[in-house]
Amino acid sequence: MITVLLIVVFFAVLILGHEFGHFLAARLLHMEVQEFGFGLPPKIASKKIGKTEYSLNLIPFGGFVKVEDLEPVDMSPDPAMPKKYAPIWKRAIVFFSGVLVNFIIGWVAFSFIFMMGVPKAVYVSGLVADGSAAASGMETGDRLVDFDSVDELTDFIRLHPEEDISWNIDRYGESIVIVAAPRVMDGVPRIGVELIESGFPKQGFFKSIGSGFLTAGQFAGKIFSALAGMFRHGDFSSSSGPISIFNAVSVAKDMGLAYFLQLMGIVSLNLMVINILPLPALDGGHLLFLVIEKIRRKPIGIKAQSAINSTSFILLLILMFVVTIRDIIRLF
Repeated sequence: MITVLLIVVFFAVLILGHEFGHFLAARLLHMEVQEFGFGLPPKIASKKIGKTEYSLNLIPFGGFVKVEDLEPVDMSPDPAMPKKYAPIWKRAIVFFSGVLVNFIIGWVAFSFIFMMGVPKAVYVSGLVADGSAAASGMETGDRLVDFDSVDELTDFIRLHPEEDISWNIDRYGESIVIVAAPRVMDGVPRIGVELIESGFPKQGFFKSIGSGFLTAGQFAGKIFSALAGMFRHGDFSSSSGPISIFNAVSVAKDMGLAYFLQLMGIVSLNLMVINILPLPALDGGHLLFLVIEKIRRKPIGIKAQSAINSTSFILLLILMFVVTIRDIIRLF
């Protein structure tokens, strides 16, 4: 039950946060918000407060905000009548505000991690195929709970060559004991693992804000780079969908609040990067239409925009379906 609640909170923060960026920008620019939707249609329930309708929709993967004059619309069947739409700069701010909030969510999440600090720990990052650790059942991602540094663990191994050692392991919240004896290889006792250290002391408020901003920026840069590599090589096999994220939230819950916040920050930055891509139906696609409109000095035709956006939206839904099916297959 706790896992389900955390998953709901996780996606609510990311989806509502993104859409709230559009909503807030529109309100600040005195543009009427007609509907704020959580999820995608068909509509399950709705309530109108003031001039805005707040709706809950059946498909949970997403959300939307309908803003008057955000995109050109026909105000009259008379073709001689001009089309009504907000100035380009206003529309650009509204479209960009969603991805800006995604960056802010990542920034805030990483800042909280730096404020909390993360206890020092040693993790297994790789295994030698014929090493005693792999033969005994140790896995990548295991935390060796009795050690705070790689040097401490290495010194311990050197003092106990060829001895059966009980290793206390934390495997995503599950406590395991594995017995593995260091084998002497090239005159040095080894258990056949690659190790990494994690953890850092907590920082003050203002330093945490700065560290969080820099970390969010670094992660965003890495995500852009990774996505560019996917497009360059035409290989999207490493992409994940909602099911993988559900599993990751469940694992992060067992590992602690810092890991939950880290996951939220990384996923939020991923959403930022994806949404800023100049693809129709995404915020970046809308911004591209505005650039074209500025160059042409007139908006793209309503029918053309609708056709492009509708087709792209359907393709995105198909892609999401395919990725979700692949996530399910990975479970078995």
